[in-house]
Amino acid sequence: MPAASRPDPGPVAAPTAFGARTVAGHVDIDTLTPRRIKQMLLAAETGDLAAQSELFERMEEKDGELDALLRTRKAGVARLPFDIRPADASEAAARAAAFCRRVIDGIPDMRQAVLDLLDAVPKGLSVLEVRWNTDRTAWRPARLLYRPQRWFRLADEDDDGALRLRTDDGQGAPVNALNFVVHRVKARSGFCARTGLLRSCVRAFIVRHVAWKDWMAFAELYGTPPRIGWLREEVPWDSDEARELWHAVRALGMDAAAVMREGNRIEVLDTRTAGEGSVFEHILDRAGRELTLAVLGQTLTSGGEGGGSYALGQVHNQVRWDLIEADAAALARTLSEQLLAPIVRLNLGADHPAPLWRFDAERPQDLTELAATVKTLSEAGLAIPADWAYEKFNIPRPAAGQAVLGPRPEDRP
Repeated sequence: MPAASRPDPGPVAAPTAFGARTVAGHVDIDTLTPRRIKQMLLAAETGDLAAQSELFERMEEKDGELDALLRTRKAGVARLPFDIRPADASEAAARAAAFCRRVIDGIPDMRQAVLDLLDAVPKGLSVLEVRWNTDRTAWRPARLLYRPQRWFRLADEDDDGALRLRTDDGQGAPVNALNFVVHRVKARSGFCARTGLLRSCVRAFIVRHVAWKDWMAFAELYGTPPRIGWLREEVPWDSDEARELWHAVRALGMDAAAVMREGNRIEVLDTRTAGEGSVFEHILDRAGRELTLAVLGQTLTSGGEGGGSYALGQVHNQVRWDLIEADAAALARTLSEQLLAPIVRLNLGADHPAPLWRFDAERPQDLTELAATVKTLSEAGLAIPADWAYEKFNIPRPAAGQAVLGPRPEDRP
């Protein structure tokens, strides 16, 4: 299908009260079965993303640890400073970059839009609708609105990731690419519906969810001794006396008091058992480690290990930064191609090269170690620009006559 020359009048993917694009979800985690979960995942592979996407939403909502891990990874990119740089050294490229900077500065909640696009990290893709404002001189994005993945389906004719807007007839409507920014993150190679990170977390989530419920049921009864009521011989089980004994047994557990007929008795059993529910804790911990490894690639920077050497911690932090850099590079490419390029094409024409979105993903440095390196190199005769040192150590340059610690640079021999 040829690319559209202009965006469609919006909103294109507005929510509906009923049907395919409702705000309310319909997946109940507490009633899910393995068979139902398998059906959700298989439906996604045929193009219907709705059930799988809603399952992923519920997983984030229900598991606080999983939600925190995902927010940690998203925040690693969302907090990075960004810039819009010219595509080359030409005057047209500089003019396009300057124009895009002004336009992006005018979009409210741009940081939130960046965070919304990073929802593709767990789910494989994330969609923002662009609300365009136009006047006689310019097309400008006024808002970037998050649209849930379950409002879209994959096109049936191929697996290049093309999306269609879900409709009540189940076929889906084609979408104008100028109206949407679609960010994709592949946690693994494969078809589009199977690349979401949370697909590999479903098993661990279900295990944690079931173990948590079992642990809560155990905790509710823990410490409460089993009570056995002994009914007198020849008393019918459906008699008033039998019912009174049953109520007495229950009251002894809830109220620690009971009244019963003479001759009947209640036996309280010893509740001391080996383990005392630790099996549920072990299940939760093991599944939690699996989630942490899937999301962050390691466990030491998440508090998922009881301890570890400093060197091992540095290696694990390196893994986390590798993920942040990869996520930032992928998101920068999406914003360059699907947001900056249309802004330039609609306003300045195809003869202006589209600028590039760049995140500053510089890794944190040990300033003590860096200072020692600078001192050693300067003493060895290497000329180090003072401007670079002031910027690197985030130290303001002293004004003329301002008191400073140690001798002023111009007073040093």
